[in-house]
Amino acid sequence: MKPHRARILAMQAIFQTEIHQRDIEEISSFDWIDYEVPEDEKKFSLEIIKGVMENLESIDKIIIEYSKNWDFKRISMVSKAILRISLYQLMKMKNEISHKIIIDEAIKIAKEYAEEDSTRFINGILDTYYKDTQKI
Repeated sequence: MKPHRARILAMQAIFQTEIHQRDIEEISSFDWIDYEVPEDEKKFSLEIIKGVMENLESIDKIIIEYSKNWDFKRISMVSKAILRISLYQLMKMKNEISHKIIIDEAIKIAKEYAEEDSTRFINGILDTYYKDTQKI
């Protein structure tokens, strides 16, 4: 399995739910991908996608809280999708995946798909959120 590719699929799927108003059943088919997605990558992607959609409201509240001086509506859809999949992983998969890997992967995906200055913005939110949750 290539977890990086699975995370990219999850990010693209979450992006599609917002831009194309596709529901989770449509996205879960992966018919929008032009190559055969290995089953283990599908499984990992779907775990993230479903988790984000089930926790979307609380994830978006975290984004709003930690994106000080930024209007939520002004955050690009790609950056939101990256933040959503990464925050879900930090919230629910932290015992299985190191926070460093989750944040590094978010930065890698941002470098590939988001605007140039998004990497610092995304890193700042994820790093601050992680550190704040460790204080509890």
